Amino acid sequence: MTALRAENLTILYDGKPAVEGVDFTIDEGETLLLLGPNGAGKTTLLRTIACFHREYRGRLEVFGREPCGARELIGYVPQSSNLNERVPLTALEVVAMGGVYRRGFVHFKLPPEILDKAREVLSFVGLEQVADRLFRELSGGQKQRVLLARALMSDPRLLLLDEPLSALDPSARVEVANVLDKIKRERGITMVITTHDINPLLEVGDKVMLLNRKLIAFGRPEEVLQDRVIKSVYGPLARVIPVEGKLFCITGDTHIHRHGGGGR
Repeated sequence: MTALRAENLTILYDGKPAVEGVDFTIDEGETLLLLGPNGAGKTTLLRTIACFHREYRGRLEVFGREPCGARELIGYVPQSSNLNERVPLTALEVVAMGGVYRRGFVHFKLPPEILDKAREVLSFVGLEQVADRLFRELSGGQKQRVLLARALMSDPRLLLLDEPLSALDPSARVEVANVLDKIKRERGITMVITTHDINPLLEVGDKVMLLNRKLIAFGRPEEVLQDRVIKSVYGPLARVIPVEGKLFCITGDTHIHRHGGGGR
């Protein structure tokens, strides 16, 4: 089944195009890695798919529906958490929020079935041991996995993640990337992930989109990560270097590689 479809999609802000003429199709269970420089429109596209931004022209469908008609199917993890860390919420309570918003509960009246599911999802992301620790005391990588767990509480069919690896150290990036791979393998959830550092995510990605207000390239990783394509967005100093069956993409501040042997 087609999870996401865009045809001649133009996203507007105050009547002016922010993203123009985008066409792509993602099948259910696939992961799209969304690349582009700052200001390219990556977050704008993500927010439009999530129905947070509604000013657009063209066709955009989520499982055959307009985005606002598919909101219950979508989980969204923003680039920065909007949690007020002065409120002493535990990791378990933060995760449980993902299961109570639509049911009208507040965090100190969490029903047992919600807490049980929150513990289960925390275990899925490898954090059952921090359930009773305050969220604000967790490391950056642990916080990001807690936010992933919160998004999973609603059993989404589509998961939208805005820069899930940003501001994390290398080991935490690997931990989060491993959880995303587990979500893909064990839950089969369709994902769209914006990123500046594609390196830890390429084994998760089925498709790559290169966006710079317009669609520059879309396809399998080895189709998009080509020298001429990367230079068209990141400038003449950017390049793709093959080394021992891998592709290294240099865009200025990001190094991207992929194991050889074709895409999924």
